[in-house]
Amino acid sequence: MKPITAFLFVWAAASILACGKASLEQPAANAGPVAVEATGTVRISLGGPFTATRVTNPADEVETQCQRWALWLFDQNGDSTAYGTSLSGEGISKTVLVGDYTAVALVNYPTSLDPADIRKKQDIAERVTSLSDNAAGAFLMYGETTIRLEKDRTVSQTVDVKRLVAKVGIKKVSVAFESPYLAAKTTVLQAIYLTNLYRTSRMGADYTSAELSAASSAWYNVMGWHLGGSTNAATDALVGDLAIQATLTPSAPHTSAHYFYAYPNPTPEGADTHNAVWSIRSSRLVLQVAVGGKTYYYQIQIPAMGRNRKYIAEEIILKKLGSQDPEQEIPGAVDVVFSASGQDWDNDYNVTENT
Repeated sequence: MKPITAFLFVWAAASILACGKASLEQPAANAGPVAVEATGTVRISLGGPFTATRVTNPADEVETQCQRWALWLFDQNGDSTAYGTSLSGEGISKTVLVGDYTAVALVNYPTSLDPADIRKKQDIAERVTSLSDNAAGAFLMYGETTIRLEKDRTVSQTVDVKRLVAKVGIKKVSVAFESPYLAAKTTVLQAIYLTNLYRTSRMGADYTSAELSAASSAWYNVMGWHLGGSTNAATDALVGDLAIQATLTPSAPHTSAHYFYAYPNPTPEGADTHNAVWSIRSSRLVLQVAVGGKTYYYQIQIPAMGRNRKYIAEEIILKKLGSQDPEQEIPGAVDVVFSASGQDWDNDYNVTENT
């Protein structure tokens, strides 16, 4: 049995240590007020072409819709300090410590992305997305800008966001065969679609041509419709229309516009190839046309593409028989009149920080 004096000594020592710890954690009675770090408030709402009064074309409304969006504030070390989400045009308000930040906005982000998981700016800027993450009425859009928050102030600033996809289209298809023999045959525009498309893109920036993978599995519609690699309905809806079946005559061209959406393929025109063995090459707009019941293909090369840019053919005129291979072209088979090639896409979104 331990002596009672030893027990009392241990109890007394423990009591002294406990009291000492408590005294360190508590401010002295005559201490001044505890300093509070200064904060600023950022109030953010979506602006740009969200109001119906600014929509002049039904297609514009589909191309500018917002289903949901997220915003992150990253400090100078690239660390996430705050984030928020919103549906449609509902705003986001955040109060954070004063300082310099990078605000990043992502519109129509995939439901598989949890904004709370983003810890660093590179986690979202370098994140890879598939073309199938987009849909008509829900195109992915990304933008960023710098913000300086000052004490007890609300910042007003605009974050411009751009669609990750490029827009490719045809407004009119005409037939003007030079040969009377061909002119006498029934000509039917069966389908229009895009080929040689890159499947993925980064959220924050397009790939450079040097970053493209040469593996055919990294591409969609390799050298023809549904050739090379897996396919899916979501991507098909963006890159082709296979049910046109419009009869063409010199007096009755096809005047229904067709628009398609793809991730940018930055391959320069000078690096294009039509080799029968797959290699990196330009994307193409392909017209599938039946002349006298036999199918032919007409290809239009798309220049090096960029996000949120448009490549629109005002008119495509069939002059000769096309190729029997969707990848091989016949020189002089078509005339193309471009109305917009590589121009900025109209009706960009803005994300506006309002007071």
